[in-house]
Amino acid sequence: MTAFVNRASILSAAALSLALATPVWAAGDFATPSSSPKAISGTMNIQFQTRVELDKTGNVPKGSAALGVVDTYTTDLTVLDSVMFQGKISRQPWLPTTTLGRTAQTGFLGYELKAILKNPANPSQTRTLGNLVGATTIDGQGKYLLDSAPEGKGPLRIATDSIGNITGFTSPFTGVIEGRVPEQAGLWGMATRASKKVTKDYARFVDGKVVKHTVAGAEPMLFSGIQLAQGPLAGYPASRVNGSIDYDAEQSIWYVDMTTSYTYEGAALKDRYSGTIRWVESPTRDKDGKGWYEMNIRINEKAATESAVFADKGPAAAAEDAFFAADTSVPGLGGKINYIDMIEDDSVTDSKITYEVTSEQASKIQVMNFAKILLLMVGPFNDE
Repeated sequence: MTAFVNRASILSAAALSLALATPVWAAGDFATPSSSPKAISGTMNIQFQTRVELDKTGNVPKGSAALGVVDTYTTDLTVLDSVMFQGKISRQPWLPTTTLGRTAQTGFLGYELKAILKNPANPSQTRTLGNLVGATTIDGQGKYLLDSAPEGKGPLRIATDSIGNITGFTSPFTGVIEGRVPEQAGLWGMATRASKKVTKDYARFVDGKVVKHTVAGAEPMLFSGIQLAQGPLAGYPASRVNGSIDYDAEQSIWYVDMTTSYTYEGAALKDRYSGTIRWVESPTRDKDGKGWYEMNIRINEKAATESAVFADKGPAAAAEDAFFAADTSVPGLGGKINYIDMIEDDSVTDSKITYEVTSEQASKIQVMNFAKILLLMVGPFNDE
């Protein structure tokens, strides 16, 4: 395993800039930790047409979307008040035939996002760097095939333009994320989902002591050797992702337990993300449609030893409160992702989302990698 490298000792010798007739914009160091109240900000508006336009032919399971109908995620996100992703993401569900359960429609996530850089000296001035485009196939086993695009759609990638004396590049997303088998898969799918559930211990440090939290029956999203594309600035390296984001449906909590590995200026670096993304609903959600995700992610928190994890740390209730407590004194990501949902017949048909994710002593690379993971997870994070 590659040892962690002290990011404070790494100074960027190749700060990327745009050599144009306009003033040069220096990108700065990508690996030195800093804090930001706008780590990930902006909006995403989702229209769930697959919950409105339902099949009337009987060729796919009852309650399924009509063939060809997609959900649309209109996206305007900014990472570190610098790089903007603007455009849309389309999601088409995998659907089987009613009789034999064969694939009637391949699922996909399709991306059409422009990557835009803001001038730090004049935020109203921007330059288009390139695009995050292409599609990833979603199959009947709940797998997201990042480097296997549906017919007629290009592979998922970041493609940057050549600007001035800066050479453009194209970098792919690759690998397979193993997610939840779709409801439409019927009895086989139900059995498969049950067999994949995990019981797992999660641990974190609170006041120097290890607090353990056990989750039974979580549904994992498994990342094994996933590659996040380089870019959209060259200083954001391609990164390998391993681990899982596990969902506890009973508590409406995602548990993050993953690592990213990459090379920056010749140094091999590895980051660990751990913590929770917890769904909370307004007491008046039935009237105002409000809810939010509370971000409580720590970066490179030291791993607890087995003996510390299984040691008796006191009353269970006290331990649970401590596990979920936010701690802004350690490196990580906090803040909220706010929702205003339109609910019809107990189903969300439209979501207006505002991102207010903060960072504490996190590098640009660490924040950008997490932003890319959030973009890959827009489907699962917004399923009912």
